[in-house]
Amino acid sequence: MKKKVWGLILAAAMTAALMGCSSKAPAETEMPEAEAPAEPTTEAPAEAEKPEAEAPADTDVNNLEGKKIAVLLKSYTDMFWVEAANEAKLQGEKYGCEVEILAPTVSNSNEEQIQLIENSLVSPPDLYVIVPADSEGIAPAIQAVNDAGIPIVNVNTKITDESVTYDTYVSCSQYDLGYTTISTAIEKIGGEGKAIIIFGKPGAQTFVERNEGAEDAFKEHAGWEVLANEIGKGTRNDAMTVMQTLLTKYPEIDMVYAQNGEMALGVVEAIKQAGRTDEIKVAADNCNSEICQAIEDGSIYMTYDDGAWAQMEMGFKAANMVLGGETVEKTYYSDIYLVDADNVTEYAKRYEE
Repeated sequence: MKKKVWGLILAAAMTAALMGCSSKAPAETEMPEAEAPAEPTTEAPAEAEKPEAEAPADTDVNNLEGKKIAVLLKSYTDMFWVEAANEAKLQGEKYGCEVEILAPTVSNSNEEQIQLIENSLVSPPDLYVIVPADSEGIAPAIQAVNDAGIPIVNVNTKITDESVTYDTYVSCSQYDLGYTTISTAIEKIGGEGKAIIIFGKPGAQTFVERNEGAEDAFKEHAGWEVLANEIGKGTRNDAMTVMQTLLTKYPEIDMVYAQNGEMALGVVEAIKQAGRTDEIKVAADNCNSEICQAIEDGSIYMTYDDGAWAQMEMGFKAANMVLGGETVEKTYYSDIYLVDADNVTEYAKRYEE
């Protein structure tokens, strides 16, 4: 089981860095809690303000024991979603509930996700935890769940089709994630340069909002020029192919912002092949052992970890409240964690077995 790391210095810096993603989480139960991750040692700039969800009332009742929880993810190959699946299983052990992991064989396939939900309704769960690949495209499957009267905790990527409903949404603020990643990268790199954005999957609310935040951060720094904003489809191979073309087109690139960890690793491979590692700094979102290694060897400059484990842990806390008939807020935000050369050795310990 992965370690959760406490005790990095300058915890106060974390508070300043994460104001935009610090809304209160669903109430804790009195069951044992997972440890918190290492806190970064580098302070990020202040983030844009956003409304905070009120903390729901505490509960000491386990409403999930003996229940069946179906967890729908975007992929079971992307390490971010493997981390989410592992955390869901740990939460199942913690609460004493059955956890069924559903994931498409093709990463980010909306069609497969819809089919998986339809199939699962033959022997329906007591609650769904759903991470949609397509925020609007998932609507037919969500409608089927609504018709069956089964509650939904929406995690990470928001269901945006207003014709369907979910009980609560748990994630970090995706806008703030993009904004803070770019603001911090620029603060660390310097006041001017040329940048590339590698966008994720069109139709996914996470990437749309991260992109908005990143673009706003670039606009606040007149010395930085965004050369291109290209679609990497959220995958390593697609991002690598796109980056190979961009490296040929642009002889001067100072920074690449890859909007998830898989794309960042694809970007890094293309840059290595072109022999331009020393000149280009890669900023990313998400974290895992492979990304930590890339930061340690200098091929990724920094990342903000939006914590698949943290979002899934929060999702189960919210699920416990929903099945207990408790009032939940419509949105809960989790924290994000800066990982760079200053703290990566300590942060990487959370991925040790």
